[in-house]
Amino acid sequence: MNILVIKAGSSSLKYQLMDPATRDYILRTIIGNYNEDASVVLSTHLIADVEQVLDEVIFLQNGRVERHTTVDAIRGETGKSVDELFREVFKC
Repeated sequence: MNILVIKAGSSSLKYQLMDPATRDYILRTIIGNYNEDASVVLSTHLIADVEQVLDEVIFLQNGRVERHTTVDAIRGETGKSVDELFREVFKC
């Protein structure tokens, strides 16, 4: 399982879990109820669908953190999108 921790903010909840099957509805809700003090935990391999709302990412593989960084750092250090780096790390 791959997990992204998103510092995107939503409503008054501190943490939310999101299933990829409901991502479109939930992403619209997150964006519509932005709160910079909240976090959303998202498990997905469909990075391109959610990349626009990401601030930070954590790539997990076999229960270990492969990478924990900001989206800006990924783009600045690698010149790649989060999706491109994800596909490289996990050989997708």
